Amino acid sequence: FSVHAGVWNPAIVSAGYHAAYLVFNNSRLYAEETAFDIGTGTGLMGIVMALHGAENVIMSDISLKAYENAQVNVHKYGLGDVISVVHGDLFENIQGKAKFISFMQPYFNGTPKFGDSISRSMLTSSNLIKRFLREAKDYLETDGVILMPGYSLAGNGNNPKVLGEKQGYNVQTVFSVNCNYGLQKGELLLYELRLK
Repeated sequence: FSVHAGVWNPAIVSAGYHAAYLVFNNSRLYAEETAFDIGTGTGLMGIVMALHGAENVIMSDISLKAYENAQVNVHKYGLGDVISVVHGDLFENIQGKAKFISFMQPYFNGTPKFGDSISRSMLTSSNLIKRFLREAKDYLETDGVILMPGYSLAGNGNNPKVLGEKQGYNVQTVFSVNCNYGLQKGELLLYELRLK
């Protein structure tokens, strides 16, 4: 799996839990369906979904480095017939609706260093998460699901449960684990969000 310079390495953070959740819940969430991977980074989540039954996956990232990195990994796995990679801000350049949307949003509320895609992967204002939740309503099928992680040490500023409920979603905590490895130590939570 290729990880390019300037793209967040999912192996050193909690992304493995997110990917494992996608594997073990594939039939319920996205198998034989269209799925979107927003903020795809290296393309890990979209590739997991394509390998485990998604009919069509669209992966998107605002970072040109991430977009290029995801394209390399799609090619490596021979998934070009299932996955499309687009360069854009959230749902920009995405058409249609999905049964399932995965979004690995930045956990911490703050301002990233200009031009630093790594800090941009970890820091953002809550406005990005709020905008994602507003826009997602137009791209999620009526009975669809959004999966987003949360991190206890990050507080409530970018917490999908808090912000999702304020945006009118039903939010369910579906997984929690204490991470003791890599850069992110603390409680990781996964949330499923559904339209009311």
